[in-house]
Amino acid sequence: MTEPWMEPIGDPWTPDQAENALRWVLRAMYDASKALKASRDAEVDAKHAFEKARREAFFSPDCPKPERGGYTVADREAHIERATASERQAYELASAAKEAAQDHLRTLNSQSVVLAALSKNVNQTYNVVGAR
Repeated sequence: MTEPWMEPIGDPWTPDQAENALRWVLRAMYDASKALKASRDAEVDAKHAFEKARREAFFSPDCPKPERGGYTVADREAHIERATASERQAYELASAAKEAAQDHLRTLNSQSVVLAALSKNVNQTYNVVGAR
């Protein structure tokens, strides 16, 4: 979906449109920073859940105990991986969501730099012409 300030993208902006664009990007950056905080918190929660599930699987009575001529360390690790697959997936998805939120905030930051430059140009143009 196109942001409202992008509608007249090919047309010259007025100072009001430039200000609206700056206000939009400021609000979007604020919202994105809140979303990033929430996704970081979710990632930490998912990591703790995954690590807890790994510990529980390791100390479970069903967990194979490596010994000569019996189970191997690989058998134990396979058991732990099977027992914690859903928690691992949740952690990896939360980590990917956090990365996406960081990327979004970086994109908005880049857009804010461009919008600030455009706004400055618009205001200078209007000041030279004497219109407002």
